[in-house]
Amino acid sequence: MAEISEVSPNGVHAGAAGGPAPEASTAALTEPRLGEILMAEQLLSPAQLERALDIQRELESYRPLGQILVDQRILTEEQLRYVLDYHQKRTRLGAVLVRSGALSQAQLASALARQRTTGLPLGQTLIELSYIGETDLRKALCLQLNIAFVDLDQYLIDPELGGLINASYARKHGLVPIARVGDHLTVAMDDPANAAVVDEIRSSTGLTIGVVTSTHAAIARAYSRVYETRTLGTVVPSRVELVTAPSESAGGLTRGARYADKDANELVRELIKLAAIRGASDIHLETLDGRCQLRLRIDGTLHPLGVPSLEQAIGHGIHAVISRMKILANLDIAERRRPQDGSFRARIARGHVLDTFDFRVSIVPGYHGENVVLRVLDPKRAPRSLTELGFSRQLTEMLTALLRRPTGMMVICGPTGSGKTTTLYAALTTLYRPDIRILTAENPIEYVYEQFTQCEVNDKIGNTFASYLRSFLRHDPEVIMVGEVRDEETAEIAFRGAQTGHLLLTTLHTNDAVSAVTRLRDLRVEPNVITSALAGVLSQRLIRRLCASCREFDRPSPEIMREFFEFVPDRLRFYRGRGCEKCNFTGYRGRLAVGELWIPGEEDIILINKDAPLDAIKASAEKRTLLMAMDVWDRLADGHTTLEELMRALPYPAIRQFRTVGQRVRAAMETGQPALGARVNGT
Repeated sequence: MAEISEVSPNGVHAGAAGGPAPEASTAALTEPRLGEILMAEQLLSPAQLERALDIQRELESYRPLGQILVDQRILTEEQLRYVLDYHQKRTRLGAVLVRSGALSQAQLASALARQRTTGLPLGQTLIELSYIGETDLRKALCLQLNIAFVDLDQYLIDPELGGLINASYARKHGLVPIARVGDHLTVAMDDPANAAVVDEIRSSTGLTIGVVTSTHAAIARAYSRVYETRTLGTVVPSRVELVTAPSESAGGLTRGARYADKDANELVRELIKLAAIRGASDIHLETLDGRCQLRLRIDGTLHPLGVPSLEQAIGHGIHAVISRMKILANLDIAERRRPQDGSFRARIARGHVLDTFDFRVSIVPGYHGENVVLRVLDPKRAPRSLTELGFSRQLTEMLTALLRRPTGMMVICGPTGSGKTTTLYAALTTLYRPDIRILTAENPIEYVYEQFTQCEVNDKIGNTFASYLRSFLRHDPEVIMVGEVRDEETAEIAFRGAQTGHLLLTTLHTNDAVSAVTRLRDLRVEPNVITSALAGVLSQRLIRRLCASCREFDRPSPEIMREFFEFVPDRLRFYRGRGCEKCNFTGYRGRLAVGELWIPGEEDIILINKDAPLDAIKASAEKRTLLMAMDVWDRLADGHTTLEELMRALPYPAIRQFRTVGQRVRAAMETGQPALGARVNGT
């Protein structure tokens, strides 16, 4: 059956039954393999080929060699496409479907027999026979062509992108532009294999072109949104009701209207709705010379808004937009010389549900004008238990046991944005029982819980952390949470409460757990007071989680491997996020908390009481500390993050500790013993 023989990416010819077809056996012996062609073109070295083949053999599911070389950044997509097309080395569609499990060999043979009589394309034949659906066909094309499949009905598309490609040309070729980042334009195509059209778009726009595909109907609907009604491409209703302004219409934007026609009120609604849909934690509006810059902080990193027409409309009406934000937050719209802070509440439709969001507004005057940051507080992100945070099981169990103590002080450390407040909330929800009382002093209250009595700090009227703490001690609580110990008075009252029968939780700004001792000394807390009340210290960071939808096997560069390891355990596997529409093509989706937990031991207490140097205390404390490197090791071994992300997010001492942990794991593997909580891919 020569019709279904095909060339695999490494040049091995396979027939319908998995072996070479009789008619193709001679060609199989004479035609060069893809790897040989790439080496002949001087695009690949023998060592690189061997490494790529090793990766291919280790993958759980089939992935063509050419795509692995692109993933490893050895080839560009354009180089691979040129070689495959020029040498006719693309894996055939039928073989891709069989390898992916969407089609059986018998079904493929039946479809090919029918194709010989009808002359229709194989994909259309398979659909007519009901062997596969259109989505299966499209995803097979994606694997064959090394492109992404995008659910365009869930994709936000800027209607201004329609100006880059003529509407009649787009309709004729079944395509629609869906995103632009810098000089890169992403186009969804009904026929993603049409290289000539891609070249024409590249030539006419002067941009680099990335191709994705979707179902025929989804591409048609996206075309209609961009070229006909020119509406915002989202399935979320436009209705945004601002609770702080109930007299205003809750109808939101009229579908089909352009941003340029909208007033400041409607532009603010669109901006906060877009941030909520994308899961942003902050909205940054920066006034620059003659323009404004809009960015969203998602999973801890800033991303361009990616809707040029909305940015342009806000830029043209920047003063009105900022004034509208001031009105919502009850701020002085005439004051442009001093910083201001406020808040407002909005109800935003997500799907068929109307959710309430809180927005904290901070305005700071700059050289070119006022700059605004809106903190987005999504109630669905409020933590409900410690297990939701992403710590390793060992650290979670140790932390939970520590919280069962009836008295003492638990301190959570880390820089701004490391998730300290979220961990405090999770700890309180873990502690809560109907027979205890929990009081909190916060600045500000980020999430509201019915189980706790929450009080917000307001220095202007004298409601400070210290004043609340003093009153709390007379309100008969079991548990007290103080958002931050920032002065001597608060520290003194907090430790008094921890020594008199209360469990007290708070935060400090330090880089590691043991450095909390130095910070407390700076606040003039006596050494014997520290040791009598300090139950434990957790230092933490947040790292981005790999997107589960596009996670794939990876081989990090030797340079970054040397930063973390002297010897890499043989069974440790690495992953990366390839990027897809679910993670906004970043490869990451969501974040995990990692930490080090120090529970002071007897030797540590003696050194603190002697007022010993910090280095001596750290050397002693390491014996009683679950190191951050150990906690991170489990996250890496489980395939939840990457070395690149760890390099970005972790303090350097934790990266140094990684070498020690790696040596312990390797020694444990050689002896068959557990490695202090660190695991290697489930071992």
